[in-house]
Amino acid sequence: MNTEPTQMLTPLEICNLALSKLGEAPIPAIDANASPAARLCYMHYHPVRREVLCANRWSFASVLTTLYSRENAAIPGSQSLSHTLPQDCLRVLEVSSPGWMLRGRCIYCSAPAVRVLYIADVEDSSLFEPLFVEALATRLACKLCIPLTSSTTARQALIDEYQRIALPQAAHFNGVQCRSNDAHPLYDLWRRSMACSQFDDGL
Repeated sequence: MNTEPTQMLTPLEICNLALSKLGEAPIPAIDANASPAARLCYMHYHPVRREVLCANRWSFASVLTTLYSRENAAIPGSQSLSHTLPQDCLRVLEVSSPGWMLRGRCIYCSAPAVRVLYIADVEDSSLFEPLFVEALATRLACKLCIPLTSSTTARQALIDEYQRIALPQAAHFNGVQCRSNDAHPLYDLWRRSMACSQFDDGL
């Protein structure tokens, strides 16, 4: 059995995976002053990475933290207390205080401290799941398609692949693994069936 850790792709390798979907040659570096493909990857990689991160509740990018109000005291019933979001926050998922509002980079609510679950701006590609990488490369290929190939047909095919296959598949498998089995709605049914099977075997 192979016990070596899985080697995750680097940003350059992800860009080359996207280029391969367009039939383009790989680039040696993501460089703003190199070939057109290298310049486009330099321009689009991080914006597309953030876009795909925002597209789902990825477990590897979810961060739970406590935010404290910048004011010294809470005002009961007020919505005036502001809590500044972390710099790496891309998308707010959950806030522990009811009636909260998001304005700019601040959460407003009556609580002086709140627990916030958010999607972080994860740059370390070693944390990416394989199917997330596939979705990211496919979405990046969508952005690079017209500048490099001028083919609207190819671009539409890539958009369809991303929206109907790559992103849903990555989101599904990420969702399946992000919770304990005992939280699954079919867990009780499975447990009862296993108990009955064991009882029958003992007869």
